[in-house]
Amino acid sequence: MRILYLGDIVGENTIHILKENLEAIKKEYHIHMVLCNAENVTKGKGLSYSHYKELKALGIAGMTMGNHTFSKSEIKDYISSATIARPANLSTTYGKDVLYIHYNQEVIALVNLLGRVYMNTPLDCPFKVFEELLPKIQADKIIVDFHGEATSEKKAFFYCFAGKVDAILGTHTHIKTDDREVYENTCYISDLGMCGPKYSVLGSDVAGIIERFKTGIYEPVKVSEGMEYELNGVILDLGKVNKIEDFKKNIKAPLL
Repeated sequence: MRILYLGDIVGENTIHILKENLEAIKKEYHIHMVLCNAENVTKGKGLSYSHYKELKALGIAGMTMGNHTFSKSEIKDYISSATIARPANLSTTYGKDVLYIHYNQEVIALVNLLGRVYMNTPLDCPFKVFEELLPKIQADKIIVDFHGEATSEKKAFFYCFAGKVDAILGTHTHIKTDDREVYENTCYISDLGMCGPKYSVLGSDVAGIIERFKTGIYEPVKVSEGMEYELNGVILDLGKVNKIEDFKKNIKAPLL
């Protein structure tokens, strides 16, 4: 099974880039399934129902979230029936802590966890939560999106559960790392990077972020608007021997 896992999708304009290019990408790389992190789609924070439906219409089979899962409160109305795995270590009854996806005769379990280092969110321990969750999962393949700031926390989680799941993929920092590896048949990368405007600071407007750093004054910033976009992620080959390879595309936005 060949899976394209896209890093954090930033901004609704990136959906249009995917509409124009995703089918061609799937054919070029012989992709069977597309997964993504979708916590930054709607104005950079959260996921509206309309944008969720647009991603579903693109054939994205499963989505993970992060610290902005509930930034758009409307998600509470649909997350429990959606093809979304919300962070399993959030103390909430909204949504699924495991998303099961069927492909041919196989079942893929998609799990989302939030790191606690540098996160200003009340969270249960991701290690302990997953230790309790793992024996209950009934699937042929297990993929974990570990959404966190600290590479050390992600790496420790990887070594803790290597050999027990098929892939542990870091998200949240929006900067792709170059540390792909397979250990005990578990694929790993510290961060998938982002899908969004190339001329930006982690997807946000450059001038606004610079001003925030220079003054120390918090001002709301908007998602950057540009003509060049980058799509980042990895391609997983999951079988008896699991493999992970890089995925990166730079794409010019069509003129409207």
